[in-house]
Amino acid sequence: MPEEELLLSVLRTQKGYISGRTLAQETGISKNGVSKRIRLLRQYGYCIESNPKMGYRLSGETDLPLPWELAKVLDTLVIGKDKIIYRHTAESTQNLAISLAENDPNSDGAVIIAEQQTSGRGRVNRNWLSPKGGIWLSVILRPIVSASKITLLPFAAALAICDSIKKATRLNPKLRWPNDIMIEGKKVAGILIDISMEGERINYAVVGIGINVNVDSSAISSNLERHIKVTSLSDELGHKMSILGLTKEILERLEYYHVQLKDDAPHTIIEQWKRSSDIFNRKVEVIHNDWTIEGVVVDLNNDGSLLVRTDLCNNIKVVESDVRVRY
Repeated sequence: MPEEELLLSVLRTQKGYISGRTLAQETGISKNGVSKRIRLLRQYGYCIESNPKMGYRLSGETDLPLPWELAKVLDTLVIGKDKIIYRHTAESTQNLAISLAENDPNSDGAVIIAEQQTSGRGRVNRNWLSPKGGIWLSVILRPIVSASKITLLPFAAALAICDSIKKATRLNPKLRWPNDIMIEGKKVAGILIDISMEGERINYAVVGIGINVNVDSSAISSNLERHIKVTSLSDELGHKMSILGLTKEILERLEYYHVQLKDDAPHTIIEQWKRSSDIFNRKVEVIHNDWTIEGVVVDLNNDGSLLVRTDLCNNIKVVESDVRVRY
């Protein structure tokens, strides 16, 4: 048990104050160590009052998805079960997860969470702004699925986020190909998948998830290209919401859809994704390198590629391009 969690367990048994000396005796931590970890717990969002004569008193809990808090509420079999890593600040949870996956064969289900990222990344190495107040995490999976099925992992992850937001907020998020979650045409969350393969064998996949939860979206918007519109859950709701609670929901739904991806036919995930998307029959621009084609989205294939009918009435299969909805 981490020393911070040990301190919390003792503080929670007290109705009033408890001295630093008693805390040290009951936890086996030195008095200086107690003081140091109390400061750290405050940084983690716990409200801990101190009195020079009486000691310390826990008066408020945190809402951050700290390993010991998340482990208490998480109802999964694999994801987050054995390893949850938390960082105040990380360059990129995705990079940390890839390094762990490469070096630890027992890292299946490991979750890496950061309160903020300094070099978060999205698709095609775009920068992903990740200030405090969001959910920034990566999950290591070692899926026993075919190479053809692994292309559907972003769609399974998107469904997990969409379900979780609906349950937690009653908002109506929509999925936008290939990896965005939208509310009223504004981006609220995104997904990044990194996969290690040898031939047809999948070594691991890392699912990166970024969600603007209690974030001021106007501060993010000022750093983005003009055509990109963003929002946050707190902006849409008009109040802050539980980051710990939403993280729990997302990890549980991710495990659900991961199992479904392994056990069911590909069209099962695809049909569910279609029902949660508003991109069909919409006019779009397909942008790939230095060319752009306009058309209407007509379908999503079972391999996850998008089918677009161009203005010349030709159907094209879109695999890796950017797709912008025209309004």
